[in-house]
Amino acid sequence: MEKFTGLVQRRVVARGSKSEREAITLVTPERELILRRRGGNAYGDDTLDGLVGKRVAFDGVAQGTTLIVSDWQLLPSR
Repeated sequence: MEKFTGLVQRRVVARGSKSEREAITLVTPERELILRRRGGNAYGDDTLDGLVGKRVAFDGVAQGTTLIVSDWQLLPSR
């Protein structure tokens, strides 16, 4: 399990491919990761949707361009 910190945003991912869609992402200084809760729906999650626009620290495992999250903590705005 690793810690990932950044800003949660809604963005279009996989642009130009058959997998193109709007997704909830975590933007860190190093990279952008698509967020998915462990056991959650890969194509929509109201809980993660509520984090858009907030700075968050996630505990999870990165698998390619996806971050499978198990827990998170809201951080103060900058």
